[in-house]
Amino acid sequence: MIEFAARFLGIKLRPWQRWLLIHALELLEDGRYRYRKVVIIVGRQNGKTKLIEVLALWWLFVDSESFPEHIPADEFLVLGTAQDKDTAKKVWKKVLRRCNPNVQKWPNRFSPAARAAIVPALVGEAMPPSESNGSEAIILKNGAQYQIAASTSGGGRGDSISRAVLDELREQKNWEGWAALSKTLNGTYNSQMWAISSAGDARSVVLKDIRDSALEALKDWQAYVDAGITSIEEYANTHDVSIGVFEWSAPEDCKLDDPDAYLQSNPSIGYGYEVDALLSDLESGEPEHVTRTEVLGIWVTATFDPSLNVEVWPELADPPETDAEGAIVYNGSEISSTSPVILGVDTSTDRKRTWIGVAGWRDDGLQHLEVIDVVGRMTAVAGRVKAIADEWDIQFVALQARGCNASELKEPLEKLGLIVIEVSGPALGAGTGKMHDRVEDRRMRHRSQEALDQAVKHAATKKLNDVRVWDRESSPVDIAPLIAVSNAAYGLEAMPDAQESAYEDHGLLVA
Repeated sequence: MIEFAARFLGIKLRPWQRWLLIHALELLEDGRYRYRKVVIIVGRQNGKTKLIEVLALWWLFVDSESFPEHIPADEFLVLGTAQDKDTAKKVWKKVLRRCNPNVQKWPNRFSPAARAAIVPALVGEAMPPSESNGSEAIILKNGAQYQIAASTSGGGRGDSISRAVLDELREQKNWEGWAALSKTLNGTYNSQMWAISSAGDARSVVLKDIRDSALEALKDWQAYVDAGITSIEEYANTHDVSIGVFEWSAPEDCKLDDPDAYLQSNPSIGYGYEVDALLSDLESGEPEHVTRTEVLGIWVTATFDPSLNVEVWPELADPPETDAEGAIVYNGSEISSTSPVILGVDTSTDRKRTWIGVAGWRDDGLQHLEVIDVVGRMTAVAGRVKAIADEWDIQFVALQARGCNASELKEPLEKLGLIVIEVSGPALGAGTGKMHDRVEDRRMRHRSQEALDQAVKHAATKKLNDVRVWDRESSPVDIAPLIAVSNAAYGLEAMPDAQESAYEDHGLLVA
């Protein structure tokens, strides 16, 4: 790739870019990439966009024909994504200007800069591009394509993607974009995904969790490999080493005016700009947390402390189990057939998703909490809740009746004949506190659902009078899945008749 950049694109990559490519593109003995996923964390203005441009061109014009016996070129798809489509399109346009045959066909329609960027050898391999909004695609004569999408839209979800780039991973506030993109690569031979970003904060949940997992793996590496207990090969055979994390960052306790810190986190210093240029930003009044994350690569995470016990939560998981063929051999946690069942509802702060949760008693007397659906349009929520209630013969729905987006669902749900249990006033604190106690006392079970797990891991609370309540605004992720099941659990316990019946059915004393 380094040779390709120099010979065809006239780009002499910087030392850090060359070093990264040499290691991130390491091969296994059979020629496949060592890493299926590559995560790069480096300060802004260090040449990330240029690196992605070269990477996409290499994948498209060279790598698309690497394994024709496993994936023919006409099935080779490169997908560029970011938090929004406009960001993804910036790189796509840079790639297009290198190989757009329309520039040579109608040169007067393009600027001198556009004509100068054209690479004749690449133009000869390309078809006229599709540039209409929503169907942008660079298409080669061998059938390989480079498309773009917003990661939040689930772009490429239905396609088998060979290579993918996710720009500015720090902007991913939940796992939906990463999950949708990464799963499309799972069924493709020798697929590879790159995610590149500057450092983030507590809201950058995807980047933070991947980085934390890498740091945790390093502990094992140091304990076993460095100590000589096991070899590198043995370690690789018993651990997941398919994700490579490459980070340039300054020490966490560095001073903002320390030149060495900027050299450590900005490997392009000396290639276009100097330390003085970065230090001058301090004098312009740039906030310290911006400098630390985006320039020095230091994570600002101390401002957030999860409200629930995130160490106990995984112990309460009781998910379904499958055999090697994918057949379910154990259903996981379930509500008893004799238990009352309560629905819980809550809506995200941006109104884009309303989550429906359920609570009931298990045969062993513990509570079962589960997310059972998510609805995109607010106007469709009441009808969906009613459909679930009719299917499961449920009468009660618990939700916060004032001060949140979900409160507007109370009236339409009641008009549909459902009984709404209001989680408002003192009940807000009780619902939050009881959820804390259920986890701490291990009095519930869940099915280890990603949306709920992430909400639990990042849920914040705030003080309201003398109690603490869920804080949607301060939580770095959408905690509506957690609030939905918390409301359902509160509703289950707030019904004396239902509670007494459930306890008697399971032979327990009524508290």
